[in-house]
Formats: sequence, C-alpha cells, structure tokens
Amino acid sequence: METITNEQLYSEIETIKREVRQLRETVTQYQVAPVVHPYIIRVEGVQGGEPITRNSYISVRTIVEQTRLGVTPDEFVKGHPPMALAEYYDALSYYHDHTDEMEKIIQGHRDALVEVIEISKRFAKPKA
Repeated sequence: METITNEQLYSEIETIKREVRQLRETVTQYQVAPVVHPYIIRVEGVQGGEPITRNSYISVRTIVEQTRLGVTPDEFVKGHPPMALAEYYDALSYYHDHTDEMEKIIQGHRDALVEVIEISKRFAKPKA
C-alpha cells in the first residue's frame, strides 16, 4: 500500500478544485431551458380555467378520462379535428407532470355530477 503525503493530497485537492471551476464555467455557457408543454394552455373563463389543448381547446381532463375509457389516441384525434397526436400526447404528459392537480379537477367534476344526479332525482316527476 502506497503512502500519500500531505503535499500530494493538497495538490490533488487543488487539481479537483480547478476541474470543478472549469466544469462550472462550461455549464453556465449552456443554460438549459425548462421543459414546457407547448400544446397546453390555460385561458381564464375557458373550461373553468382548466388546462386545455392549444389548437382544439379540449381539456386535459377530457383526454385523460377518454383514455381511461379505452379510446385510442388515433380514435380521439380523428374525432376532434384539428387536434394532432402531438397535442394529445402532450396533454397526457401534462397530466403525468401534474397528477395531483389533475386528479383534484377530475374528482371535482365527478362530485358535481353526483350532486346534479341527486338534485334531478328530487325534482323528477313520479310516474303515473
């Protein structure tokens, strides 16, 4: 086993420091832009401010729920022109990046539907 002197250790530390400085300089030259969802927007007053697709104004929630029901991407896009597959997949990507937020939106819509059904039952006319 080789013995390392303090001088060798200090020299090695200085070399590592120099390499780290060079690496920092290189990294700052290449600032990485954050990943965004280019096909997803929010417009106040449209779909309750939910995230929607840029070109076809379909809510991310609708795309997620239809996908869960077994609708294929091609079927969905074909039924919703001018939507492109990239827009569809970006909506699913948005969902996966914002799962908690989207699940709250989905649950809110389910709760509202249950409430509407209950109200309609109260006002339904009895059959004669």
